[in-house]
Amino acid sequence: MKGWRTTLGIAIILAALVGAVGVYWYVYLSPIVLRMAVAPAGSEAAHFFATFAKVSEAEKQRVRLVLAPLTNLAESSAAIDAGDVDLAIARADYRLPSTGLAVANLHQNIAVLAVCNPVAAQPALPRRGAPQAAAQATSIRGFADLKGRRIGILGRGPANRALFATLAAYHGLPTSSVTIVPFTDVGDIAAQTKVQPVDGLFMAPPRGDQLVGAALASMTCPPDRSIDVVPLAEGSVFQARNRIFSSVDLVAGEFGANPALPAEAMATLAFPSLIVARRGLPNDVVEEFVKQLFNTRHGLMSQFPAAARIEALPTDRGSPFTLHPGAAVYYDGETKSFFERYETLIYILLFGFSGILSGLIWLWRSLFPTRRLLVHEEHHAFESLIERARHAATAGELDGLVIEMDGLLAILSRNMLEGRIDIELKPAFDILSERLETAIGQRRTVLTQSVPVETIPAASPPCPGPTPVREGS
Repeated sequence: MKGWRTTLGIAIILAALVGAVGVYWYVYLSPIVLRMAVAPAGSEAAHFFATFAKVSEAEKQRVRLVLAPLTNLAESSAAIDAGDVDLAIARADYRLPSTGLAVANLHQNIAVLAVCNPVAAQPALPRRGAPQAAAQATSIRGFADLKGRRIGILGRGPANRALFATLAAYHGLPTSSVTIVPFTDVGDIAAQTKVQPVDGLFMAPPRGDQLVGAALASMTCPPDRSIDVVPLAEGSVFQARNRIFSSVDLVAGEFGANPALPAEAMATLAFPSLIVARRGLPNDVVEEFVKQLFNTRHGLMSQFPAAARIEALPTDRGSPFTLHPGAAVYYDGETKSFFERYETLIYILLFGFSGILSGLIWLWRSLFPTRRLLVHEEHHAFESLIERARHAATAGELDGLVIEMDGLLAILSRNMLEGRIDIELKPAFDILSERLETAIGQRRTVLTQSVPVETIPAASPPCPGPTPVREGS
């Protein structure tokens, strides 16, 4: 029975230790697997996060990504709202997920409107009497000039078309007055414009993306026209109505050097694409992801120039985006230490230490009752000796009890030295040994007084001597 209890106790203690180590590993060391929606599939951002996931796995970093490639950013935002992913890439100008919070600025997108404008040429002098020539085709200088034109919109999803409609509405241009030609990729531009040219091409790519130059190179204009980039400086009124937009300056030749596109520096609209996390993702998980993202991107900049465009988001209340609290902690440098994160639990443990210790002692004594059994045995042994001392019939029995008491005290002393009995119990056994000595002493006295005394004959009275004779009788 004792062996069974000991085995069970050791098993419970080992299980508790293993459980504590397991909890620590799970909370602080175990990999955190996050599912991330990336779009459009095959883009530079998708390739960057695929490499980021491989580096995280190879370097045994805490956050591991599982990518979910999607067709466009509208699907990416919908995946967050549906709870299918933990992270996603979303455009700030189009359907930010309602259940997603901003984590980082992935890159700035720019609105680009490239048009086929007539080639500037010296007009010939009309001959006297000749009929008036038809008016030369007008150039496109902004959205107001797009009425009745044929405009291609590059993009796999509905976001670019929605942005075009927003800008057209701001300029009072009905979209029904413009013929929209959808292009899904650069190859589609080349194939369609060769058959039927367009008057312009609208897109909103990441700034610095090679897609812009490739798209403009694929665009075919009529022989008497050339590609020109139209500035989209919509002014402070539009930006006040749409706080996510800002104005950026394009440098001459930013999209290509031969010919230089744009031909001169100009302003255009910009807006960010964000990395968003679902609202319920724990703060410490998001904080760890953001820290890992900014630490890893430096090593990937040579391979992916887009990594240099990842920026921190502002943490002030005036930001147009709701920032995830975990990201805000990282940006503000307010990472909590172990004691700050678990101070309430630590206080509870400190103030409840005595109760916890008492519970552990009770558990220990319940699991390992050997000490208690030894105390009971030796206590009962002393009580038995005291009882026998009180009823001993001879002094020899008392001498035997003294020998037994000495042996019992020797065993008790050895058990205390070996730790099998708590040393705090020594005063209780001292009292028992004193009681036993007293009982033996009292019994010796009683036995001594009860021994019968041998009878001694009484002394005979002295014999009468002769009667003295008085002098002078």
